[in-house]
Amino acid sequence: MKKKGLFLPAIACVLLLGLIGFLNQSTDTPVSTVSQAPVRIFLYGEKHGIDAIIDREFELWHEHYHSDGMRHLFLELPYFSAEFLNIWMHEEGDEILHALYDDLEGTAAHVPAFKGFYRRIKQQCPETVFHGTDVGHQFFSTGERFLKYLEQHHLENSRKYILAQEAVEQGERFYENSDFVYRENKMVENFIREFDSLAGERIMGIYGGAHTKLDALDYSGQVPCMARQLKEHYGDIIYSENLS
Repeated sequence: MKKKGLFLPAIACVLLLGLIGFLNQSTDTPVSTVSQAPVRIFLYGEKHGIDAIIDREFELWHEHYHSDGMRHLFLELPYFSAEFLNIWMHEEGDEILHALYDDLEGTAAHVPAFKGFYRRIKQQCPETVFHGTDVGHQFFSTGERFLKYLEQHHLENSRKYILAQEAVEQGERFYENSDFVYRENKMVENFIREFDSLAGERIMGIYGGAHTKLDALDYSGQVPCMARQLKEHYGDIIYSENLS
């Protein structure tokens, strides 16, 4: 009985020492706060109009499309431009693609690789759905033409018409004052609208590198850039890589 009585305090002593060691370790070793949520948004930053970067972007989309089952590609384009691309994906000719390319004259995106990028997607990733989340650049050309297209198909009361009108108005507002804070915030708002409508889908996005840094400010240096705002909104479901 004596031996048993001595045995119990010994166990208690060992447990106490172990607890003290655990507490010391907990104090000295920082606890990880990284979320285990799976990545659902893959952002890739580019320098516009560079052939090698455009080629890499296609490779990444091809991989996400065929290996990960992705179908939704977000772009630094206005809503109406992406919708025109979605229509073109189901047509035989390239009339729409040529018109979009011509509308980009004078911009960094007006390079031959632009057409090649989309043609390769149409051929090798035919179920791709494009989402344009920028303000309405080319509102006076592409934007007006898309609204007329919808009117010709009696879609004046459709959601597409409403969103295309909003994009046109966003473009007018941005260019009236060169308001980069307004643009950045609208890019975030438009992105959230499109992403939330997909109900859990994983997506890839291609934007200028200034919009995809997770810890940076916008061009004006006044507000967090698009990716940083998205991270604040969605948390750790975002992966970002600068290809340039």
